[in-house]
Parts: sequence; structure tokens; C-alpha cells
Amino acid sequence: MSHTIDRRAFLTTATYGLGWVLAGCASAPRRVLTPGRLRHAAVGVGGMGLADVQRIASHPEVDVVALCDVDSAMFEAALEFAPNASTWRDWRELFARGLENVDSVSVSTPDHMHAPITRAAMAAGKHVYCQKPLTRTVAEARAVRELARESGVVTQMGIQNHSNGYYAAARNLFERNLIGSIHEVHVWTDRPAGWWPQGVGRPEGSDPTPETLDWDLWLGGAPRRPYKSGCYHPFAWRGWEDFGTGAQGDMACHLMDPALWFLGLEAPLTVRSDGPRPNGETYPLWSRVHYEFAPNRLTTRGPLQLTWHDGGRKPPVDLCSELGITREDLPGNACLFVGTRGALVANPYGPPQLLPTADFAEVEIPTLDGIDHWHQWVDACRGEGIASTPFDYSAALTETALLGNVALRFPHETLRWDARRMRFAGRPEADRYLSEEPRQGWEDAARA
Repeated sequence: MSHTIDRRAFLTTATYGLGWVLAGCASAPRRVLTPGRLRHAAVGVGGMGLADVQRIASHPEVDVVALCDVDSAMFEAALEFAPNASTWRDWRELFARGLENVDSVSVSTPDHMHAPITRAAMAAGKHVYCQKPLTRTVAEARAVRELARESGVVTQMGIQNHSNGYYAAARNLFERNLIGSIHEVHVWTDRPAGWWPQGVGRPEGSDPTPETLDWDLWLGGAPRRPYKSGCYHPFAWRGWEDFGTGAQGDMACHLMDPALWFLGLEAPLTVRSDGPRPNGETYPLWSRVHYEFAPNRLTTRGPLQLTWHDGGRKPPVDLCSELGITREDLPGNACLFVGTRGALVANPYGPPQLLPTADFAEVEIPTLDGIDHWHQWVDACRGEGIASTPFDYSAALTETALLGNVALRFPHETLRWDARRMRFAGRPEADRYLSEEPRQGWEDAARA
């Protein structure tokens, strides 16, 4: 049996195995499929949106028929991959007038507009590919997940590393039970330093808005603020609380993925931050967030401890020493499983590692092919196979990451998470950060 078949079989069972995200779902809705060619509309076609257009358009059974972006300067590059596509500035107009001949939608905008556009597309019966993180708030993640179930459309979150060969190799090693039962996990990233600003205040004044950009549409449901060149659009928005989700919201969807996926973790029981608070405008320069999860058959008997590190921080020095390495030996972005017989590093950008190296000298690190994450979703829309990161899974992953951002606001306090009631036990002050009302005029879009 080929590796691809093995992996798809695993995804069919394990990816959907998060009991807490399936709670209350008595039966699966009718699955909406689109045999034949897929007519696709892309919302957000700059940056990662351009990569999404390119990859989706490269599928032989796809016609990209519409491109939408608040900045018309983004169309030139995207039209190279979709020369016959119509162009739109406002996604609401596209959805009102141009969806009749559309089967699927990709959403590659700043985080604060993911949920409104994604929900509107699913409500219209369109398959959706949405960039990570799936949403900007926990409440939005829950709403997107529920609508995905009800609509029956095919969904996928844009964490392409989930489908790459490096994670496949790490999964192969994990399944062989080489490192024993897991009792500790560390996940870390080098972001945000050198990537986007965090820990900064709002700049004073305003700059002329480029002729190509509709700034009010870019703001969408976020509070109104002046345009400042280079501060938000097109890429620096990730660290701003009104628009992005910081280093954890952005990168945990890639790097925490193996922890939830391989271990089949349910909702965290508690979450605690040891780092600085956001300053009211941007997320801090670094954070360290501790999660506690209930044990399962793959972990040791006690609660599983998972720690998120960003801002270039990595697992503790003493742990590295026990594993026969230094912090400098670890990659800049990875997930480390610590078990009763050793450790495994799952790295989305390089081969996995078994530690201590001397203990696993006889183990060959496999080299496995990945699966095209975009084409996998297209095939699933057409009834061929399944998507590996549907919203049932990716909403849970996103929610876990976003809980860390809530914890940042209550440093050194252990918050007890009641997943079924979507609240922090005895801490209503924290609950207010689970959702946010859009600015006046965008209420209908937020409720789509």
C-alpha cells in the first residue's frame, strides 16, 4: 500500500478524531460536491493570496473566473494566472452579483476579514479555501465550524505544511512509537522579529492613500483609523490587534498542528501566559504560553504540558541538555515531542530529528513525498478524496492558538477553559476577548 493511501486513511480517522469539535454533531450534513470543472473566485490576491491563486489555477480542472482585492495594484500579477477572470474591488458586490457562475472561493485577506467572507461564501453554498488562522476570534472559529457542518461544502485551511513531506516523515516516525508515551510538547517560532512589527504603538498622523487602494474596504469591520504608509498594508498588519493575531495566531496554525494532529488532542484544560501583555495596539515582541491538555492513550497518565514560545525563544536549556543538544541546534520553527524514551522534532521546513541522536543512530529518517494541499482541496470539491484540514479540524486548531492570545492579557494567571460552554470558568473578564463586534455598517457582513 502506498504512503499516500496510508496517509489519507489516517486523515479520514484521526483528523476528525477531535471529540470536542464534533460534540453536538449528531450526523454529517449532505456533502455538496461539484463534479466537472471548478469555477473559482479568489478574494485577496496579493502576498499569500497570489500564491493561492497560482496553485489553485494550476489544477487542470479549475477555471479562475473572478479576482477580488481592495487594492487594484494586486490584479496585474494575479491575472497572469487567471487571464480571463473578472476583477472586483468589494467582495460584497462580487457575492451579490457575481457568484452565480462560481463554485468555490479562496479567502486570503488580513485575518480580521476571514470569518465574514468565509461565512458568506459557505452560506451561498460555495466550497472555501481560507488562509490561516481561520478566524481572528474564538467565537468566529466556532461560528465558521458550525456553518461548515450545516452547509456541507468542502473546506480547507491554508496550512500547506500539513501536507508536505517533512510532516509526513515526522508522522511516520511518531506512529512507530520510537519515543514512547508523550508527556511534554514545545512549539516555537522565530516570528515576529524581522517579519512584521509588534510591541509598537500607533503612529501619529496620516499619509495619502494610494490611488489603487480603497482604505475603508481594507479596514472592513475593524475600527476606523488613518492610513499610514508601510504600517498596515500590504503585509505589516499581522502584529496589530485590530487586524491580525500576532506571532502565535499566525504561526501556531503551522507549528502546533503536529501536536493536535499526531496526539489527537482535545480542547485545552488550562492556559497561562508568562510573557508581557499586548499594549492595546500590537501584540508583544515575545510570548510564552503554557497549555495543559487531558491525557489520552498516546500520552503519559498525567496532564500533557504544551508550551508555545515565540519571539525567537526556544525550549528550556536544561531540556535541551538532557536531549544532548543546545538551543542553537534546534531549527527556528518546530514542534518538539518529549516522550518516555526520547524526543522527536517535527520541522515543517526540514527533515524530522530523533533525540538524543546517539540513541537513534540506527533509525533511518524517511524521505516521503507530500501532497499538493491546494489540489487536494480541489479534488475533494470534485468528489475525489477528502480535504486534510477541513474547518472541523482547523477551527479547533485556530481556537487553541487564539486562546493563547487571550491568556497574554492575564500574565501569570492560570485560566481554566470550559470548551463546551465557550467560556473561562470564573473569569468573565477573559471572556470578553473571545469575540468582538464589528464597526457600524459591517454588522450584516459579520453575521453572514
